[in-house]
Amino acid sequence: MARVFRPKGRLPQEAVRLSFRSIDSLRLVVWLVLGLAGWPAIAAGASLATYRAVHDLTLDPTRDSPDVASVSARLVTEFSGSACAGYAPTTRFVTEAVDTDGNKKVNDSRTVTFETGDGRLDFDNQSYDDGKLDQASRGTAQRSAAGISVKLTKPEKKTVAFTVEMVFPTEQVTRVLDAAHAGKRFVAFTGYDGLDNGENPSPTTVVIGPGSTDPSDVGDETAIAEAGFATMEHWPVTISYFDQAAGADQSPNYSMNAILYDNGIMRQLRLDYGNFALVGKLVQLDVLPEKPCP
Repeated sequence: MARVFRPKGRLPQEAVRLSFRSIDSLRLVVWLVLGLAGWPAIAAGASLATYRAVHDLTLDPTRDSPDVASVSARLVTEFSGSACAGYAPTTRFVTEAVDTDGNKKVNDSRTVTFETGDGRLDFDNQSYDDGKLDQASRGTAQRSAAGISVKLTKPEKKTVAFTVEMVFPTEQVTRVLDAAHAGKRFVAFTGYDGLDNGENPSPTTVVIGPGSTDPSDVGDETAIAEAGFATMEHWPVTISYFDQAAGADQSPNYSMNAILYDNGIMRQLRLDYGNFALVGKLVQLDVLPEKPCP
């Protein structure tokens, strides 16, 4: 499942530090759980498509954004691999924002991950502001009966241990889809994707709406129909991300709305950062072959 950075403050210079995280993102996205049960939960649960998706996003015209004149963004997600060979999601999210004084800022965020059947997550995340590296994290997280151990090489070499149950980006998709099939309307977990400095798990909640197989609701997002998925069951989801240190009685740092298909693909994105929001359209979708089993 994909995750997004929460902009700090109301200045557009900070507000445009946006980045999709692989889900699922939503990957996220895509996005978007296994926990200590292990990889078989993915293999036995939902069947995820392998694909390349392009979403174009703009400033939500229904939201008052007094500090931001315009935002244009493009999210490119490639989700490759297979349940037996491991999944390798990559995302790139480029935003260009202009404030009310005409100042422009460009953010380019990139994530590369690989998840294996033995509960390992390799991650390499980079975020650039106006062409200069702003944040980077790289490392390997390994799940065991004792929890999760993370060996970081960026931003510095160190080992971090977590005893709380956490789930990796691709795993989150299957947990949400399994819950949707079971008629559940709420899922909560602590996600880990290695973003920020690699030391910040993200408590996450997902609200799942009623499912549909109506092909007419794709509207102008015809890429989903051209790929042959218009009649596949899909659900509206609201994904909210919280600060690990802030406690339970808090508002989300940021949230994402989307239509989630039974194969993990998303459309009709909306990213809400509190003082502004972006809305996105799926403009291209290419189905990729699954990687064969070893």
